[in-house]
Amino acid sequence: MKIPKVAAILFLCFTILFGCSNETIQNLPISQKATEIENLINQAKWDKAVHEADLIQGLYKDNEWKYQLYGDETEYNNLNEEIRKLKVSLKERDKTEAKLNIVMIENCIESLYFR
Repeated sequence: MKIPKVAAILFLCFTILFGCSNETIQNLPISQKATEIENLINQAKWDKAVHEADLIQGLYKDNEWKYQLYGDETEYNNLNEEIRKLKVSLKERDKTEAKLNIVMIENCIESLYFR
C-alpha cells in the first residue's frame, strides 16, 4: 500500500510541530547559557557572565537560519535584540536589568518554538 505524498508531508509537519516541549526547549544551548549567566550574576562573576553572553551571541548567529524557519522576522530579531541588551547590562553590571534580559531571552525562545 502506497502512502500519498500529501499525507506523508502532513505527518512530518505535525511530528515536528508537536514534538517540541518545554523540556526540550530548556535543553537548548541558548536557554542553558541564559541559566548559567543568571547563576553567574547571583555570584557576582561579571566577567564570566559577559563571556557567556558572547557565547550566546555566537550561538544565535550560528542558528539564525533555524530561527528564521521557526518564527517570523519580529520573533528572531527580538531574540537578537535581547541578547545585545543582555551584553550591555552585564558590562554595566546591572543585576536587575540583566535578569530581566534573561527572562526576555527565554520568552523569545518560547515564542519561536510555540507560536
